[in-house]
Amino acid sequence: MGQRGYITVFLTLLISALLILVTTLIAVVDLSSARGRSATALRSSMSSVRAEYNRYLFEQYHMLFLNLNPEGEGSGKLEALVEERLAENLGEDYTVGEVQLTGVTGVMDEGCYEFRKQMKDASLYLVADKGVDLLKEKVGNDTPVTQEELDDLDMERDEGKEHEGDKDPRKSIRAAQLAGIAYRILPEDVTFSDEVIDPKKLPSEGKKGISLLAMNSGFNDLSRLKQEVSKTGGWMDSASQEAAGLVYAANCFNCLTDEVQEDTVLTLETEYLIAGKPTDAENYKAVIDQILVIRTACNFAYILTDADKMARMSALATSVTWYFPPAQPAVKYLLAGAWSYIEAVADAYRLVRGKKVPYLKSGENWITDLDGLYRLEELEDPEEDESGLDYEDYLLILLATRMTTAYYRMLDIMQLNVNRNVGEDGVCFELKDAITAFGMTVDVKYEGHTIRLTEEIGY
Repeated sequence: MGQRGYITVFLTLLISALLILVTTLIAVVDLSSARGRSATALRSSMSSVRAEYNRYLFEQYHMLFLNLNPEGEGSGKLEALVEERLAENLGEDYTVGEVQLTGVTGVMDEGCYEFRKQMKDASLYLVADKGVDLLKEKVGNDTPVTQEELDDLDMERDEGKEHEGDKDPRKSIRAAQLAGIAYRILPEDVTFSDEVIDPKKLPSEGKKGISLLAMNSGFNDLSRLKQEVSKTGGWMDSASQEAAGLVYAANCFNCLTDEVQEDTVLTLETEYLIAGKPTDAENYKAVIDQILVIRTACNFAYILTDADKMARMSALATSVTWYFPPAQPAVKYLLAGAWSYIEAVADAYRLVRGKKVPYLKSGENWITDLDGLYRLEELEDPEEDESGLDYEDYLLILLATRMTTAYYRMLDIMQLNVNRNVGEDGVCFELKDAITAFGMTVDVKYEGHTIRLTEEIGY
């Protein structure tokens, strides 16, 4: 009987121990299951919130941006959404405690790194009609005339063959400049937006880009002329580095000759990326002035090689400087620059009408005479060269060296357009509040236990 009592006690203790062990294991498994379920529910809840990206920006600009300040209620709204959906996913057995936003990745962080990353992805499937490699192939050399070549100009006084009727073109250039060259060549069917952009609260506020150039229309200073026609190159390296951004800009933003978006605040959006002015009219003029600088340099590079044209310039310079013959060599090149500018205006006249202009000119495609500014509409239209550049190509050339600022200006346009098309009264979606990733730390209570979870999610 004594031994049986020992055995009974032993078995009782053994079974009790096993029951405690099994109960503990069940509790551990249950808690582990609860933790796993909570983690899955949190990921699902955050994915649900992530799906609230701005539809307009995705459909129009291929960007996945989440508003950190939905309905103007601050980041607390984001936390409340996660808390609400987490409670729905977990059910009544769980109690959702504190939900805290632990970190965000903003669209404008680190020089718009996230924006540029998504832009690079988008450019891979956008129809790249304006491919950067093709643009570089058409141009060949982005510096048509170098400072060294200008310094080597022959300054010997020479005689040229007089051309009947040749008159100093500089007076007509000055008169045309006073009237406004850019608006003189503007097609009649072009309509500018009446909007005036307020830079306050725009992503680019305070960002200054490279200043735009404009030709000095006087053509009375040879040193100034040399400086201006030698400062238009150097964009090819930038184009290679910013190829994705250039392709994206060409396919997502309107310009004078191509409308890719409807109901936009500005009509000339790519021009705004370049110039950053508050109105279409100002952006148009700034871009045309810069195109004239480029075209004048390219035309000047050719005219220096054309013996007949330079002979005419020599003869005209001789007649202009009869009172001071030593000035003849310098005046010859100033007149050549003036004629190059007249040809540049004719080039721009064709560009804004959707036609192509060869980057480097030849005798076959030179279309003006010294009086060309008086009869732009009557100039003979040469056969279009498919290897030439159109207006959009020149915009990309101008944009290539200004992309650092242009990324912020792209966000300006997006912000303006999203608020016009889908904005709510009194609530402005500001892209400074746009994010591409965020994290959450959550406390979940289950059967007296507190489960702390941390999760990060992004696009």
